[in-house]
Amino acid sequence: MSEADLRDTERRTYLLYFEDGIADIAGGLVVLLFGLGMFFDSSTLFIFNWMPLLFFWPLKRVITVPRIGYVKFSPERQRRISKSMIILFIAGTLSLLLGVVAYLGVEGAAFNLQDFMMEYSLLLFGAVMAAAFALIAILFEVKRFYGYAALVFSGWLVPYLLVVEPGLPVAVAGGTITLIGLALLASFLVKYPVPSE
Repeated sequence: MSEADLRDTERRTYLLYFEDGIADIAGGLVVLLFGLGMFFDSSTLFIFNWMPLLFFWPLKRVITVPRIGYVKFSPERQRRISKSMIILFIAGTLSLLLGVVAYLGVEGAAFNLQDFMMEYSLLLFGAVMAAAFALIAILFEVKRFYGYAALVFSGWLVPYLLVVEPGLPVAVAGGTITLIGLALLASFLVKYPVPSE
């Protein structure tokens, strides 16, 4: 088998591994809870919006592994994942620092970062959140996550274009991703029943 055939087989295996919709559900719930936290001005939802990610691996072990087995990443893909996670962490940290600087303000600055951030902070956070979905699409070649990235970013963009309560379009985007994930999970369970002993 040639190297190209091996890469193609690896790609198809990873696509199968993401066919269960669990990543979609986990990511969608994070976005949904974040949007609801904004809409209802609930600090509790903000604090716990990341918690669905904790259920990703347990659900994989209970639902996916018994049906299609375990997928181990190749060393090359592991390096790509590590580098991308570092980039995402840096992007998230920079957006947080920009938020802190904007909150504190800079006296006498020709360019008022505080005003700029107050005006466009939602788009910045939306871009970071959308980048996480785009990163999954790039790393694992799961093309529907490009659509999720666009959907998430549009959820942050809509309040700038229309008279809509911020948070509601984000929650709708997250809810849509979650529903798609649930549909994929239902299809996966029907398509791949647990093999008998």
